[in-house]
Amino acid sequence: MTSIAFVSFVVLLGVGQLNAELRRDDKWPPPEFLEFIKPIRKSCQEKTGVSDAAIAEFSDGQVHEDAALKCYMNCLFHEFKVVDDKGEVHFEKIETHVAKLDEEVRHIASNLIAKCQNPTGADQCERAFSIHKCWKTNDPKVTLEFFFI
Repeated sequence: MTSIAFVSFVVLLGVGQLNAELRRDDKWPPPEFLEFIKPIRKSCQEKTGVSDAAIAEFSDGQVHEDAALKCYMNCLFHEFKVVDDKGEVHFEKIETHVAKLDEEVRHIASNLIAKCQNPTGADQCERAFSIHKCWKTNDPKVTLEFFFI
């Protein structure tokens, strides 16, 4: 199921490029994905102490500095097993999931991944945030809904 969820993550990542407006209706994000992600979101929120407000602001608003949010993003990478024990993101693992997507979304996601393979930061949380910030800022239409539902 983790693979299906990660594929859903990448689909959600790319959707913002397909639609200028944030889409939220009874079919999007997919209800089965919302159910699957609930315990992961809850677990990562409990582990990091990130507030719903900080998550919503990054998702629907602007990039902002928040230590708990950075660690929340790192937690999600760990939950989806795309990082090693040192917190280094293995982009080839992400690309494996992306390869399962339809061509249009695969192209969008692959381009974003290619642009953001050099995270910066002193620790795992900062590097995870650096990647998410890169994804969001490289195309302002991109919404990382996955993290914030």
